[in-house]
Amino acid sequence: MENSSPAEKFFNNYNPSMEDQICFAWNGKHAESFEDSNMLFRREVCEIFKTEKNKASIELIAALYKAETLFAYEAWGVNRVVSELAQEMLERGGSAYLVTYAKGIRGMDVFIESARIKLSQGRYKELLSYCQSKFDNGGDEDLIADAWDMLIKRFTGLAGLA
Repeated sequence: MENSSPAEKFFNNYNPSMEDQICFAWNGKHAESFEDSNMLFRREVCEIFKTEKNKASIELIAALYKAETLFAYEAWGVNRVVSELAQEMLERGGSAYLVTYAKGIRGMDVFIESARIKLSQGRYKELLSYCQSKFDNGGDEDLIADAWDMLIKRFTGLAGLA
């Protein structure tokens, strides 16, 4: 731990008050003028996550997912770690992280990448039940019924229940 990099120290000691160090920090421009001042550090943390998933806190996983999906929407390209983050976030956090997952699905890149997940059958059933309940009630303040319907279709297909 003594020779840990700043990214490793961040990863191992993360708490939500540190999110500003990895959040999507965009300058509002596109093409060659595009800048996300946290991207390089965040990507270092994502690389650690890939090999140390079991040591990552659920809060860190959710913060990385949120930042990377915002980045993907504005940068018009997605980091493949998004699927790994989504999978780990949903498998560990279940329905408590469904809104975070759904709100991250902006644009076709993230729509596709966030579907490259494999969850336990028990988790799929829990998520489907939760989504169905929200859909049956017309959605809620977090997501409209159409978003809950999209999630129902996604998880039904991924679980092989279609």
